Order: sequence, then structure tokens, then C-alpha cells
Amino acid sequence: MNSQDFLTLNLVGAGAFVVWYLLSRGGEKTPTRLDMKAKDSAPPLIEPEQPTSAKEVGPVAATRAAVHPDLQGVRPKNLNVIFSYNSHTWDAYEVLGVPAGASIKTVTEAYQTQIRRCDKGSIEFFETAYNAILNKK
Repeated sequence: MNSQDFLTLNLVGAGAFVVWYLLSRGGEKTPTRLDMKAKDSAPPLIEPEQPTSAKEVGPVAATRAAVHPDLQGVRPKNLNVIFSYNSHTWDAYEVLGVPAGASIKTVTEAYQTQIRRCDKGSIEFFETAYNAILNKK
């Protein structure tokens, strides 16, 4: 097979691919229309709570937040520790470079690493962040 035959074969193959691609696209498709007046067919994620007593009728019942059944009675846990230093608020975990809610061992290692790396003026800042985490736990 010489180079001219090879070129012809490649051109025929490429042409066949282009024709196949253009024919397989199917043509112009119409966009989907959104019917804003249609009723929602999906079930609600959280059922609104019914008033439990006669006192909770009206606006009081409407102001109660709906809570997922799995989360009833569970208080959300805040993992971040916010502290104030030089009239600014900081997240102690972020200052030490560890994820929020990290163990004391991880926090201590990060604190010691930061103390070794920083200049003498920043030691108090890292100390305040470390003590804020220790006081929370």
C-alpha cells in the first residue's frame, strides 16, 4: 500500500464519520416548555406540623419551624470556636489550620507547629486560639 492509497483510505473514513455524525444528530429539537401553572407532583420533603393544642392555632402554629422526623429532639452541634483578638473575631480551628471539630491531639500538634514557625509577635495570637479550643472542650 503506497502513501496515496493510505491518504485516500483515511479521507474516505473521515468522510464516512462526518456523514454518520451529521445524520445521527437527528435534527433540531424543540426546547422543553416549563408550565408554571401546573401543580407540583413531587411530595413535600417535610410535612408541616399540625397544632398540638388549641392555643397553637393561627399565627403561632404558622411560626413553628417544620423539623425533619430524624432530627426531632437533636440539638445541632457547632464545631467552630470563635475568639476575639485585637477587636477582630477569628475561627480558632482555621487559625491553627485544622478542620473544625478536630481532636485535641491534632489541635495540639498544629499549635506546636505554628509556634515553631511563627515570629515572636504572633505567639500570643496562636496561644489565644489554642486556649479558646481548650476552654470549649
